[in-house]
Amino acid sequence: MQLEGGTVSALLPSWMAEFAYTNNMIPLGDGSLDVRAWLALEATNTAEGVKSPIVLDTVARSHVELGPSGVVDESRSWIGVENAQLPALKWTATGGEVAVRQAVAESLGPVTLDDGRTRRPRGSLFVDARLPIGDGGSAHLYMDCLQGKQVRDGETHTDELPGTFGTFSVPGFAGKVGDTSLPEPVDADLLTNAGPPRAGAGQAAVLSSSSLRLRLTDAQRDLWFGNATDITVSGTLRLAGARSAEGTQEVEVERTATVPADGAVTLTLPLPNSTWTPTGTDGVDVRGARTLALDATAGGVTKQLTLTRITEGEPYPFARILRPGAPPASVTPTPTATPTPVATAAPVVTPTPTPTPTPKAGVAGVASKSLKVKSNRVSASLSCTGQTTCRGTVQLRSATKVKKKFVTLSKSVKYTVAAGKKATVRLTLSSAGKKFVRSKKRVSVVLDVKPASGKTVSKKLTLSR
Repeated sequence: MQLEGGTVSALLPSWMAEFAYTNNMIPLGDGSLDVRAWLALEATNTAEGVKSPIVLDTVARSHVELGPSGVVDESRSWIGVENAQLPALKWTATGGEVAVRQAVAESLGPVTLDDGRTRRPRGSLFVDARLPIGDGGSAHLYMDCLQGKQVRDGETHTDELPGTFGTFSVPGFAGKVGDTSLPEPVDADLLTNAGPPRAGAGQAAVLSSSSLRLRLTDAQRDLWFGNATDITVSGTLRLAGARSAEGTQEVEVERTATVPADGAVTLTLPLPNSTWTPTGTDGVDVRGARTLALDATAGGVTKQLTLTRITEGEPYPFARILRPGAPPASVTPTPTATPTPVATAAPVVTPTPTPTPTPKAGVAGVASKSLKVKSNRVSASLSCTGQTTCRGTVQLRSATKVKKKFVTLSKSVKYTVAAGKKATVRLTLSSAGKKFVRSKKRVSVVLDVKPASGKTVSKKLTLSR
């Protein structure tokens, strides 16, 4: 595939127009200044992955208007780049959803500035705006641009996934049901719907909001589960984290879905949260395995689908954990240095950072309204309010005492829930738990959520079979 005719447009921070005009760098009315930018673009599920650095030498336009008091009116003054041309770029699809987009943070790599210094940007777009000063001199304003949110003064920057220019899919797996090969490749993807978390070496980070998606043709679904409309898909996926202490982890997926009686079908299987610990300062790339197996149960019959990647090489990372150090938010940055009018000088104008407040500790809670036993397993939904990840253990017990003691119904299970998110934990009934619920269709139980620090949260729920 080839991307042609692409352009880049950008509007620089509003305070820059006032700063540049006040220091005689741009004129009243319309003007222009030279800009150099380094950009990283990504095409997911391709052999090339990220194209970087894409160097753009272009011109930014400026416009300055003054208000009644003679001060720059920021609402009507601006500096921006419009439709800077991108070179033609080629990628080789390897199977799965190919999303062409500005790359996530950390994708740009080192860039060399005019004075020979090397910078390692944290974003995927680095801009050098050259501001003329004095008699032939210039100042350089360097801007390290990340995809993210800076909503309120004092809040920490939050990374987000970049928007896409366009997406398309290339089936990338050979499949078989039992011993019968599927007639054509299968379109399967590991996807993430959340911005990448950040963690330093030895610090754990939670990967959330990820899923496995299968898009099956009519012939493929007929071989796997026929014309059934109610199916349960389950399996264990192996994930690999490059540069992580964990190396590999296995996560269980399970979903009961209602699908049309015939025709193509799309199945999306949410992945449980997983925790990864970088071993160094370069973060973690998380990939799926080259093969995976899933069971589909319909009408009491279970058939296994086995998928094997067609292309060679490692699968493309579907999620990343980035190095720490995202800048604090500042609604209106204030420049701290005024360029010296010397022809060879190139000072860096840096916004004044706003101190980051201590984040509010996360508090775990129970999001489930009721519980259900299935194959001696119970799934419960936990929530985490606050600004830090919730960690601890969870256990199921009877709501009433039997022979003056509560019955422990399951083993203690560890949980990790990202701040502001929900996560599902799965508990396996103990021997005592199986005996306790064996003859009961419904029974009152208590879910005890014990955080790593703080008080235990207990919620009474109805458990049904």
